[in-house]
Amino acid sequence: MLNADGSFNFDKGSTTINPLAMLAAYDDVSNLTNILGSISPSFKLADGLEYRFLYSINYGVGVRRSQIKSFINVQGVEDRGWANVGNNTLTTQQFTHTLSYNKDLSSAVSLNAVVGYEYQKFDNKGFSVTAQDFISDEIDYTNVLGSSTTNNRTIGSFADPIAELQSYFGRANFNISDRYLFTATIRADGSSKFGENNKYGVFPSFAFAWNLTNEDFLSGGLFDQLKLRLGWGQTGNQEFPSGSAQERFGLGANGSLTQENVANPDLQWETSTTINAGIDFALFDYRLSGSVEYFNKKGEDLLFNFQAIQPAPATRYWINLPGEVTNSGIEVALNAFIVENEGLSWQVGANASFLTNELQNYEGPAVLTGTLFGQGISNATSQRLANGQPLNAFYLREWNGLDDQGFDNLTDDGNTLFYLGDPNPNVLLGISTSLMVDKLSFTLNFNGAMGQDLYNNTANTVLPIGNLGSRNIDAKLVGTGEAIANSIKPSSRYLEKGDYLKLANATVSYDLGNLGKVIKSARLYITGQNLLVFTNYTGFDPEVNTVNERDGVPSAGIEYTPYPSARTILFGANFSF
Repeated sequence: MLNADGSFNFDKGSTTINPLAMLAAYDDVSNLTNILGSISPSFKLADGLEYRFLYSINYGVGVRRSQIKSFINVQGVEDRGWANVGNNTLTTQQFTHTLSYNKDLSSAVSLNAVVGYEYQKFDNKGFSVTAQDFISDEIDYTNVLGSSTTNNRTIGSFADPIAELQSYFGRANFNISDRYLFTATIRADGSSKFGENNKYGVFPSFAFAWNLTNEDFLSGGLFDQLKLRLGWGQTGNQEFPSGSAQERFGLGANGSLTQENVANPDLQWETSTTINAGIDFALFDYRLSGSVEYFNKKGEDLLFNFQAIQPAPATRYWINLPGEVTNSGIEVALNAFIVENEGLSWQVGANASFLTNELQNYEGPAVLTGTLFGQGISNATSQRLANGQPLNAFYLREWNGLDDQGFDNLTDDGNTLFYLGDPNPNVLLGISTSLMVDKLSFTLNFNGAMGQDLYNNTANTVLPIGNLGSRNIDAKLVGTGEAIANSIKPSSRYLEKGDYLKLANATVSYDLGNLGKVIKSARLYITGQNLLVFTNYTGFDPEVNTVNERDGVPSAGIEYTPYPSARTILFGANFSF
């Protein structure tokens, strides 16, 4: 890391970066300012009838200053330096009018209803300046951008098309004798993001619950609570860039004009339809409680960004994907008070979700994603969206070990790709327990996932056998007889099971109570985060956090040299005066 004289140890022109030197060379500071304001007067028009108006504004400004000093051996930065100053402003306004009605229609029936109108406006704009070639590392580059060379100084600015959302909505809740609960909701949302022909979407939902414990035939029985629930509903999604349905052009240097987006006047709301059925229960004076729920969620008219098909301009356009994504499963939750005494209590809780997802009825063009990183596999992909497959299914060469000469043995010599893995877990798990003995308490929280496959991109391109003699290799490769000249083609060789159980949080605390007449409710505690991980995955962390996408399509389950999850220990004290 350091030479004997305290200077950084690295070679000019080398691609090997000294991490300590990089920490010293790199600086990135963001300052965020948010101003929030709202006003919400209300008027009682009659018994049970109330009108309310809400206006709110959120004005946010972010200023980011970044620089990389010229002494570091980063390609394109070494002996030059680099700096950027950017400023973004987002203004959000909201107007809401609601009329609510709450009334007991009879001794057994009550009604809670609301109708309303809402308007939202989003205005986002910003600018940035990037520069290179500075005369000295002793100064903060972001303070002297003007001293950089003119030819290597660029200015950029943008103003997103203003996004507007207008909504009409209504909801009614009926409660009949605290036994039968009915809810009906409807929304009509109009967004300026969509095409001229489909700006509005209508999204209804209905729910019913039957509180069986209030029925005469179950009163005083085994159950403290027993409720059945049924629901059906639709929601809309408009989370994509404003102006995406419009023909847009961008102005470049020297007045150049480039088309950025092809218009699609028929672009419409993405719609999710969910059906769910569940049961809530409690027994033994509420010492054991839980729920079981089945759900099926189908997404239609999915918003998707495709490369424009010739003879259209070489740009992109948004469409509604001709297919459906179905997510279904069962969620189970249990909570138990194993011991509940004055000086001793022990509580255990667990929840599990059993999940499946699949792309169905898709007849569009192949969509490749999951671009891999590293020298030698540039632009290689590892995942594909395909009919009948889970989202982001791994689409790779099939690896069958090493041949007699130490080279990869690939099915069909690596000329054929297969669907070989699923990055989506089919089980999500959470476990918590708390134990209190007098004034001392212990809390543990675990989370986990099972059934998912992960692609170890780090092992593929950062630690391959070809590094032997020059850089690090994966220790598992030693003694395997693998040929140093073996290629690093993406394949199922780097697919691993990503099952894990993690002790996410543990806390020990002691309540001191009141100390004298001044300090009240004093409490000492020690908390650990990310303490233990139980997994067979060989990478950094089975909770993969590498950001990766191709042509705007996100990937899942690909790990490439992520920043390892930090283990944190906190000591603290709480008290009041």
